[in-house]
Amino acid sequence: MTAVRDAPSAAIEPLPRFLHLCYLGLAFFWACSMLTFRSSILLTGAADTPQYNTLIVVVSFLANMTVLLGVSALVERAPENLAKLSPWPFCGCILVGIAAIGGAGIWFAGPALSASLVIGSTLCGVGFGYLWGSWADVLGRVHPSRTALYAPASFLLTTIIFLAVDSLAALTPFPPLALMAPLPIASVLCLKRCRTESSQPSVLLAPHRTESQRYLAALTTLVPLIIAALVFSCLFGFMWETAVLSVNSASTAHELPLVLNFVVAVLLLAFTVALQRRVNLSLVYQLLIPIAIVLFAALPFFWNVHPVVLNAIMSAVHGVFDVVIWYLVATAAYDYAVSGFVIGGLVRALSILARLVGIGIGYLIMLLPEVAGYAVVGVCIGAVYLLVILLWFLWRNAKRSVPGEEAEGRMAIGEATGDGNANPHSSVSDPSSVLAAPTAVKATDKAAADPASTSPVAESISTSATAEIDGAEAINSEEVVFALLADDYGLTRREAEVLPYLARGRSAKVIAEALFVSESTIRTHTRRILEKTCLHSKQELIDLVEKY
Repeated sequence: MTAVRDAPSAAIEPLPRFLHLCYLGLAFFWACSMLTFRSSILLTGAADTPQYNTLIVVVSFLANMTVLLGVSALVERAPENLAKLSPWPFCGCILVGIAAIGGAGIWFAGPALSASLVIGSTLCGVGFGYLWGSWADVLGRVHPSRTALYAPASFLLTTIIFLAVDSLAALTPFPPLALMAPLPIASVLCLKRCRTESSQPSVLLAPHRTESQRYLAALTTLVPLIIAALVFSCLFGFMWETAVLSVNSASTAHELPLVLNFVVAVLLLAFTVALQRRVNLSLVYQLLIPIAIVLFAALPFFWNVHPVVLNAIMSAVHGVFDVVIWYLVATAAYDYAVSGFVIGGLVRALSILARLVGIGIGYLIMLLPEVAGYAVVGVCIGAVYLLVILLWFLWRNAKRSVPGEEAEGRMAIGEATGDGNANPHSSVSDPSSVLAAPTAVKATDKAAADPASTSPVAESISTSATAEIDGAEAINSEEVVFALLADDYGLTRREAEVLPYLARGRSAKVIAEALFVSESTIRTHTRRILEKTCLHSKQELIDLVEKY
């Protein structure tokens, strides 16, 4: 193999330079969505009732879910379909929708009032569904080290916008519609800018798995998140509905949650910035799920104190969970080089469906106030119990499915940390170990492993491959080699980024500094690369690269 250059092929620009404010544009649509769904800021006159507020949420979420699933089907069939859908008509739907909701109580009464609210809610749901999936698609194209900061920063900006609009509407003569109208426009402008900046080609030149297989693999990694989203969203919808109906005012039910959301957002962003380079954020975000379980288990005991306190805690926890969803969905989309709209749309649609179920249960329970407190406790305990059982079942299955990889994983981790003592040339001296990899090795690799082969077909393929590599030197022959290896062994995009560093013998610390992630994240990728290639040390991996 030719001389190795020190400059990494998958290097990322310095941290201060790759953070672009336009990626925080999702906060504008997020805040507008929360102002539409969770508060009664747009409702005036006869429309300002908890029942009409519930109607808006239900209809909007149904339209939101329908758009997410419909567009996801189009994008999964042909990714270019997303580019054909201009965001401006969807932005127009939001503007017309919030105008119909805001003017319903002023212009109409009776059935016309309900019709105006239904039409406005439907249009808002269509627009918000498109923007949610589009932002998931954009974040799925950028490196997860960026998303780790963009997601909590957007949550913080969302709470600031929510507080600002709510305060201005209450303390000034500005109509809420005038304050909310610029938000979806700003989000679309940022979205178009981000699509231009994040349209880099995939790290893998020719992904080994088909697109359907990669979608399935990405969704498989999100199964625990999907289960948690189902239970959490159901609980959130249930608590929100019971809190609003208990105080008979959506505005009163959101006063404390607004402030608490802001405090939690500040703490979450500070936590992320402080620990991004020290811990594996993917693991930390997944650990937030059981922490939320504990909080949910304690929530029913606040019911007799004040329902607004319950809703505030629930809202803050769900806000953090939304950040976890954004990050894990975007990370899975990036790792498997698939559209974030598709997998994000599925997770979001299921979450919405569960929230609607929770709202329905809460509404029915509040029809019987004398048993409401006991019902709240019973529903929460049942939901948490279901979540724990499902996660335990998944954990047991995952542990049982890979019993033979424990020793291999330990050896990989030891090698990554410099403590391994495996024979550095064990698998290289035996070509059959390379051929036993989980994915097929190309004929050119077989020929390289067996120079004595005189098959005309092998010689033809080898000659063709050599000519192809020579012709690609202008691009970078090393990158072609790394891409072929990543293709053959089904590496994810982030594993393919780590591969060149490992092939050059770089330590986990050096790789972590270059990619702006933690050392534990690099060790995790190293372990998975060695598992997929059926190797036991970085030296064996270097030898495999030499074969290519």
